[in-house]
Amino acid sequence: MPQVGDNDVLVKVKTAAVNPLDLLIAHGDVKLVMPYNFPLTMGNEMVGVVERVGAKVNNFEVGTQVFARLPLQRIGAFAEYVAVDAEALAIVPEYLTDEEAAAIPLTALGRTGFRPSALEN
Repeated sequence: MPQVGDNDVLVKVKTAAVNPLDLLIAHGDVKLVMPYNFPLTMGNEMVGVVERVGAKVNNFEVGTQVFARLPLQRIGAFAEYVAVDAEALAIVPEYLTDEEAAAIPLTALGRTGFRPSALEN
């Protein structure tokens, strides 16, 4: 089980996206940008349900469905649970399926400067 810091949210992963970045990481093609140590739990994007919130988190509640592009230093969406800084999370809009929501963050970030909180309104 991941450690949950004061600013973290523990999320039970429901759906994780697979994208070209995962392949680049596996082949070591991003080591100049982010030198990952292997073995490594892969996965950059996910949808899940909040299981626990850190002491300083007040914008998410247990049971809320969230999604994220995990911070580079803390990837691991291909796991059952992931601890995520609350700043990286957003509430999944009701009009998105889990699969659609999991596929949005990384692609949107690269194309539009996506910030998860932009979808909350």
